[in-house]
Amino acid sequence: MDYEPKKSLVQCGVFIGIICAFFLVLSLFIELSRGNWERGLRMAVQNVLPSSEYSVGKMVRVEESGSNLACFEISRISDGAQQQSDALAIVMRVTTYYGSLPAVFVREAGKTRFAGMAYLMSSVAEEFADVTRSTPMDFWTEQADVIFDAALRLGEGK
Repeated sequence: MDYEPKKSLVQCGVFIGIICAFFLVLSLFIELSRGNWERGLRMAVQNVLPSSEYSVGKMVRVEESGSNLACFEISRISDGAQQQSDALAIVMRVTTYYGSLPAVFVREAGKTRFAGMAYLMSSVAEEFADVTRSTPMDFWTEQADVIFDAALRLGEGK
Protein backbone atom coordinates (compact mmCIF):
# COMPACT_ATOMS: atom_id res chain seq x y z
CA MET A 1 0.00 0.00 0.00
CA ASP A 2 2.72 2.52 0.85
CA TYR A 3 4.53 1.80 -2.42
CA GLU A 4 2.16 4.06 -4.46
CA PRO A 5 2.81 7.27 -2.48
CA LYS A 6 6.58 6.73 -2.72
CA LYS A 7 6.30 6.21 -6.48
CA SER A 8 4.26 9.41 -6.87
CA LEU A 9 6.72 11.32 -4.70
CA VAL A 10 9.67 10.10 -6.78
CA GLN A 11 7.90 10.99 -10.02
CA CYS A 12 7.07 14.45 -8.69
CA GLY A 13 10.69 14.93 -7.54
CA VAL A 14 12.04 13.88 -10.94
CA PHE A 15 9.65 16.28 -12.69
CA ILE A 16 10.66 19.19 -10.43
CA GLY A 17 14.33 18.31 -10.95
CA ILE A 18 13.91 18.39 -14.73
CA ILE A 19 12.15 21.77 -14.52
CA CYS A 20 14.93 23.17 -12.27
CA ALA A 21 17.63 21.85 -14.63
CA PHE A 22 15.84 23.44 -17.59
CA PHE A 23 15.74 26.85 -15.89
CA LEU A 24 19.36 26.51 -14.82
CA VAL A 25 20.46 25.84 -18.42
CA LEU A 26 18.26 28.69 -19.67
CA SER A 27 19.79 31.09 -17.12
CA LEU A 28 23.26 29.97 -18.16
CA PHE A 29 22.54 30.73 -21.83
CA ILE A 30 21.16 34.16 -20.92
CA GLU A 31 24.24 34.98 -18.86
CA LEU A 32 26.59 33.80 -21.64
CA SER A 33 24.80 35.85 -24.30
CA ARG A 34 24.85 39.06 -22.23
CA GLY A 35 28.42 39.85 -23.39
CA ASN A 36 27.50 39.54 -27.07
CA TRP A 37 24.43 41.71 -26.52
CA GLU A 38 26.54 44.41 -24.85
CA ARG A 39 29.23 44.28 -27.57
CA GLY A 40 26.58 44.60 -30.29
CA LEU A 41 25.02 47.65 -28.67
CA ARG A 42 28.46 49.22 -28.12
CA MET A 43 29.20 48.76 -31.84
CA ALA A 44 25.83 50.29 -32.76
CA VAL A 45 26.63 53.40 -30.71
CA GLN A 46 30.16 53.58 -32.15
CA ASN A 47 28.79 53.30 -35.71
CA VAL A 48 26.46 56.27 -35.15
CA LEU A 49 29.09 58.47 -33.50
CA PRO A 50 32.05 59.57 -35.62
CA SER A 51 34.85 57.14 -34.71
CA SER A 52 37.44 59.86 -35.21
CA GLU A 53 35.76 61.99 -32.51
CA TYR A 54 34.41 59.52 -29.93
CA SER A 55 35.38 56.29 -28.23
CA VAL A 56 32.69 54.20 -26.56
CA GLY A 57 33.64 52.89 -23.13
CA LYS A 58 32.03 50.61 -20.57
CA MET A 59 28.33 50.07 -20.12
CA VAL A 60 26.59 51.96 -17.32
CA ARG A 61 23.82 50.08 -15.56
CA VAL A 62 20.54 51.99 -15.33
CA GLU A 63 18.12 50.20 -13.03
CA GLU A 64 14.98 51.86 -14.36
CA SER A 65 15.80 50.92 -17.94
CA GLY A 66 14.45 47.41 -18.25
CA SER A 67 15.68 46.05 -21.57
CA ASN A 68 14.70 48.94 -23.84
CA LEU A 69 17.98 50.84 -23.60
CA ALA A 70 21.67 50.65 -22.88
CA CYS A 71 23.85 53.45 -21.55
CA PHE A 72 27.59 53.78 -22.28
CA GLU A 73 30.36 56.10 -21.19
CA ILE A 74 31.95 57.90 -24.13
CA SER A 75 35.20 59.83 -24.42
CA ARG A 76 36.23 62.48 -26.90
CA ILE A 77 39.28 61.81 -29.02
CA SER A 78 41.50 64.76 -29.85
CA ASP A 79 44.94 64.58 -31.45
CA GLY A 80 44.76 60.78 -31.34
CA ALA A 81 44.40 60.63 -27.53
CA GLN A 82 41.29 59.98 -25.49
CA GLN A 83 40.16 62.70 -23.12
CA GLN A 84 38.46 61.82 -19.88
CA SER A 85 34.91 63.17 -19.95
CA ASP A 86 31.56 62.83 -18.24
CA ALA A 87 29.80 62.23 -21.55
CA LEU A 88 27.26 59.44 -21.89
CA ALA A 89 25.49 57.85 -24.82
CA ILE A 90 22.34 55.75 -24.80
CA VAL A 91 20.81 53.61 -27.45
CA MET A 92 17.10 53.10 -26.93
CA ARG A 93 14.07 52.05 -28.89
CA VAL A 94 11.96 55.03 -29.90
CA THR A 95 8.70 55.25 -31.76
CA THR A 96 8.91 57.30 -34.93
CA TYR A 97 6.64 57.85 -37.91
CA TYR A 98 8.45 54.90 -39.50
CA GLY A 99 7.96 52.46 -36.62
CA SER A 100 10.07 51.51 -33.64
CA LEU A 101 13.78 52.18 -34.25
CA PRO A 102 16.93 52.24 -32.08
CA ALA A 103 18.06 55.84 -31.58
CA VAL A 104 21.33 57.07 -30.08
CA PHE A 105 21.35 60.09 -27.78
CA VAL A 106 24.47 61.79 -26.40
CA ARG A 107 24.83 63.91 -23.29
CA GLU A 108 27.84 66.22 -23.13
CA ALA A 109 28.31 69.19 -20.81
CA GLY A 110 24.78 68.79 -19.47
CA LYS A 111 23.13 69.00 -22.92
CA THR A 112 21.31 66.10 -24.54
CA ARG A 113 21.19 65.74 -28.30
CA PHE A 114 19.99 63.17 -30.78
CA ALA A 115 23.00 61.58 -32.54
CA GLY A 116 21.30 59.31 -35.05
CA MET A 117 19.57 56.01 -35.71
CA ALA A 118 21.49 52.81 -35.09
CA TYR A 119 21.65 49.88 -37.53
CA LEU A 120 20.75 51.97 -40.57
CA MET A 121 22.76 52.05 -43.76
CA SER A 122 24.22 55.46 -44.54
CA SER A 123 21.85 56.11 -47.45
CA VAL A 124 18.83 55.41 -45.26
CA ALA A 125 20.30 57.39 -42.34
CA GLU A 126 20.45 60.48 -44.55
CA GLU A 127 16.69 60.21 -44.97
CA PHE A 128 16.34 60.58 -41.20
CA ALA A 129 18.00 64.00 -41.16
CA ASP A 130 14.60 65.66 -40.76
CA VAL A 131 13.56 63.40 -37.88
CA THR A 132 15.62 65.49 -35.43
CA ARG A 133 13.29 68.42 -36.00
CA SER A 134 10.09 66.50 -35.28
CA THR A 135 7.89 66.77 -32.20
CA PRO A 136 8.17 63.05 -31.34
CA MET A 137 11.96 63.33 -31.34
CA ASP A 138 11.70 66.30 -28.95
CA PHE A 139 9.72 64.03 -26.63
CA TRP A 140 12.35 61.27 -26.85
CA THR A 141 15.16 63.75 -26.24
CA GLU A 142 13.42 64.82 -23.03
CA GLN A 143 13.04 61.16 -22.04
CA ALA A 144 16.73 60.57 -22.74
CA ASP A 145 17.53 63.53 -20.48
CA VAL A 146 15.64 61.86 -17.61
CA ILE A 147 17.48 58.59 -18.24
CA PHE A 148 20.85 60.36 -18.27
CA ASP A 149 19.99 61.96 -14.92
CA ALA A 150 19.17 58.53 -13.49
CA ALA A 151 22.43 57.08 -14.81
CA LEU A 152 24.43 59.94 -13.28
CA ARG A 153 22.67 59.48 -9.92
CA LEU A 154 23.53 55.76 -9.96
CA GLY A 155 27.12 56.60 -10.89
CA GLU A 156 27.44 58.99 -7.94
CA GLY A 157 26.14 56.31 -5.58
CA LYS A 158 29.07 54.01 -6.31
